[in-house]
Amino acid sequence: MSDRTIGILGLGIFGSSVLTALAQHDINIIAIDDHEERINQFEPVLVRGVVGDITDEELLLSAGIDTCDTVVVATGENLESSVLAVMHCKGLGVPTVIAKVKSYTAKKVLEKIGADSVISPEYEMGRSLAQTILFNNSVDVFQLDKNVSIVEMKIPRSWAGKSLSELDLRGQYNLNILGFRDYENAPLDVQFGPNDQLKADGYMMAVINNQYLDNLAHLND
Repeated sequence: MSDRTIGILGLGIFGSSVLTALAQHDINIIAIDDHEERINQFEPVLVRGVVGDITDEELLLSAGIDTCDTVVVATGENLESSVLAVMHCKGLGVPTVIAKVKSYTAKKVLEKIGADSVISPEYEMGRSLAQTILFNNSVDVFQLDKNVSIVEMKIPRSWAGKSLSELDLRGQYNLNILGFRDYENAPLDVQFGPNDQLKADGYMMAVINNQYLDNLAHLND
């Protein structure tokens, strides 16, 4: 049995998706939702499923939310409900509370009252789609936070045969290289030096400041 316990408050599309993904791992999951059929649907993978109001502090306590390492407040439709749920979870001593929101105003409110992380799935999906369009599927972008991303891309033809010291990728593109692959999905090679030449048809992974992402858009044209 895992020693990690995750709470999910609200089993709409977002909450159900999070629960389904977590259920693939050795993690204890507590879920609360006001629809009995949703709780029943996931009962086989829950250590505890409770039908009720996520704004009820006594219900959260009786459900064992105070034993959770992390709680996801997955209902972003009603700001008042989210505020109360976040406040109660922090009051119960939950170390990490992650909340879903639908607006910038709601994000700022939940951050003010103690949410450790606030996400907007619609915003993140829109940004991801925009990056896919911008890079014509030639660059994979994994956003770490609002300032930094990891990118994986095919080595541009104009870079093949040149060394890192020649290209000065950090100075020219703000790329801090993590490693290289000989082909797509090959093992990542993190042993490299400044004089190693980049391979044609190879792939590279790097950390980049988000403000410089646009500079990569034309590289594989």
